[in-house]
Amino acid sequence: MESVMHAMCRATITLPRQVIAWMVETAGPKRQPWRDLVQRDDLTDQQAWECLWRDDALIKSAMKIPGKWTANAASDELADVVALYLARSDVPAGRIALLRTRLDSDQLRRIDLLRCVTRLGGSDLVCQEIVAEPPPGSSREEHLGPRELALIERYRQAARDEAADRNSTANWVVDQILQKEGVIARAATARQSDPVDPLKTLKACLFGRGSVAARPEDADFATAQYLLTLGRHASTYYYADEGLGEVLSALRPILRAYINPGYTPPRSWVSERLLTFGEAGVVPLNHSIYAEEGDYLVRRFGSNVSKYESLGKLVGENQDVPLRVLCDRVEAEQLARHRWIVEQQERGDHRE
Repeated sequence: MESVMHAMCRATITLPRQVIAWMVETAGPKRQPWRDLVQRDDLTDQQAWECLWRDDALIKSAMKIPGKWTANAASDELADVVALYLARSDVPAGRIALLRTRLDSDQLRRIDLLRCVTRLGGSDLVCQEIVAEPPPGSSREEHLGPRELALIERYRQAARDEAADRNSTANWVVDQILQKEGVIARAATARQSDPVDPLKTLKACLFGRGSVAARPEDADFATAQYLLTLGRHASTYYYADEGLGEVLSALRPILRAYINPGYTPPRSWVSERLLTFGEAGVVPLNHSIYAEEGDYLVRRFGSNVSKYESLGKLVGENQDVPLRVLCDRVEAEQLARHRWIVEQQERGDHRE
């Protein structure tokens, strides 16, 4: 079921209200689909707040069990989680105070929280509520003055500077790669650099300065292994980038030419995904662009929650079957069941 949730949480089209309600109730901590669900605009604030408390580390830290401090996550880890909710545009006033009824300032420091929220573009309301909190150990009440407002701007500027530095470094790495001819030379140059942006690095290695990707015969086994590493990171962390599909489609034939299951160790699920990457519906679930898979499922099933539930059960037993085939099977089974129910009702009417 988590793989179905994973795709639907990243759909670009609006999800039906019935489906949203079902997902909020069902999304569990496994594979953490709630992280994408909590950021969707079609959730109400209360639904997003409920999704936030699906995180195991957050729940354990909120328990505050005496003598069980090993269950508590670090402040920066908790801040990363909570900021996913607090960075939403519709967060109402008072949420920081409500958060403090579960997590105190010793568990979740306000500076860690402010850093994460500003990175995600949190609103003025949320940022001001964070800095208005008294520091741990302080006797003052909540206060928002010039120093607190300056602190917000300092962290926002730090977030902008960090993003600019990352982008500048990524562009420099790409420029170094593009000076080389051939995918082997470009990959060797990339291997010696810091892959700040794996997707940009992978695209530069595959396409160079042109628009035609390198052929399998232009690469070698070592190059394919390195491109596989880049592809794993790109597909995991840059799934929302518009250029991901083109790059992974160009990478697939190179990987399939050199990454042979006969002489390579057991591969992870991410590696298997790159080897079979394709159009949503044609390949197994989660083996294409997540957003396109989510859109495909919503177009097929609409607001019929029982179809999503049936698909979740089928996927667990048929992970190598194309998504379209599984959807056809779900619809056929539901149609057969509907016919059976109608037949039973008609037989009952005849008996009467």
